[in-house]
Amino acid sequence: MFKKILVGLVTVVASGFFSSASAVEHHHESDIQPWKIGAEIFVNSNLFEPDFGDIGGGLYATDEPGFDVHIEKGAFTPGNWLRFQPVGKLLFWNGTEWSPAIPNGERIEITDALDNIISYHADGTSSIPGVIGEIGSDGGLHDHLSMSIFNASNTLGGSTGAYRIELKLFESKANSDTSVAIAASPIAIVFNRGLAQDKFELAVSAAADLRDNSVFVAETGMLTIQRVKALGSYYQARLKYLGDNKFELIDVQETPAAKE
Repeated sequence: MFKKILVGLVTVVASGFFSSASAVEHHHESDIQPWKIGAEIFVNSNLFEPDFGDIGGGLYATDEPGFDVHIEKGAFTPGNWLRFQPVGKLLFWNGTEWSPAIPNGERIEITDALDNIISYHADGTSSIPGVIGEIGSDGGLHDHLSMSIFNASNTLGGSTGAYRIELKLFESKANSDTSVAIAASPIAIVFNRGLAQDKFELAVSAAADLRDNSVFVAETGMLTIQRVKALGSYYQARLKYLGDNKFELIDVQETPAAKE
């Protein structure tokens, strides 16, 4: 009986996934371009794709994406600070799915405008918010922060793959952690560490799907639904695409309850 209920639930979710999949997009602008309307911050995209291997940063560092305020759409308050709050934890793309299992204890560090180190690792993030820079007299800002990957030996280095972090933008007065404007949702940054471009784009596509609570990998036909509620508990469900909008339930794992 339980399996029938869960199959019905995941069938509904899967159908919705395919009906909306064509609407999922992500942009390739190199910089995060925020603007402000009232007390809310908006951005040009919620997903960015820098490379630990660009010419400027070398194999294990980059200063992309930058932060470039879109003044024409909505300036910030001169003299205030543009900030970011680290969110979630570091995830690794193992070729099939995004996982918190990091192969060699890697962590990603962002050095902010005040030289504070904000760290992302398998267990979470630093608790302190970062400073991107001070808003100019025109209400704009264009800055780049150093982002690096370190291995378990505490040296620059990282296993081949893709790494995902999230951050949420906010604006504060100078020397204050209290927000005066904030983004409604976080930005995901997916770093390439040595993957061929086609394999990296597969990781990026799956990272975009994480925001919709589902990951579909076309090459394997596997759909992972991160969170399904049934009979008062929460489950992760894995389904195999059979064609003609039909799925076969492959695996179900109970997950810890989360706040609604």
